Amino acid sequence: MSGLRGLMVVVCMGALLLVGVGCYETEFPLGSADNAAVNPAYVGDYVVTDGDKTSTLLIRNIDNHLYYVEWIGNGEQKPLRMVGYTADVNGVAFANLRGFTDDGSIETKYLVMRIALSSDHATLTMRNLKEDFFKGKNVGSSDALQKVIGANIDDEAMYDGAAATATRVTSPSSGPSM
Repeated sequence: MSGLRGLMVVVCMGALLLVGVGCYETEFPLGSADNAAVNPAYVGDYVVTDGDKTSTLLIRNIDNHLYYVEWIGNGEQKPLRMVGYTADVNGVAFANLRGFTDDGSIETKYLVMRIALSSDHATLTMRNLKEDFFKGKNVGSSDALQKVIGANIDDEAMYDGAAATATRVTSPSSGPSM
């Protein structure tokens, strides 16, 4: 296991999902980055607060297919940086994320999680998939994974805890209005 993958598993997007303890990693992502399209509504700066701990999530559009995602955990020395895209399963968005490495190698595993943006774009909810749920199931290809997730999309057993909520940070005004 590479150092970055170990970090991703331990912090699960830098402790992004403070309420969950597991992450689902797979070599078979949902959909294809080539066919993905960035939803500009996801792009922005968010904060996740858990008690007295506050972490920051930054999402940027790279090329209209991929997102740059950066997680800066409360008290963490180094941000967790990832690239990813979203895929739709039965009308529900899932993020497929891979970590950037310090040595320039490409991670082979994807962190897959359910995501949703509120209608006013003020909050982003994120929910980890439970790794144990997928053990013994046919998830040996992207299509097979999509079928399993689609068939269980409302099954609480597929998810690892409750969703975490990130609140969009409103950008300060760029100056006085005229």
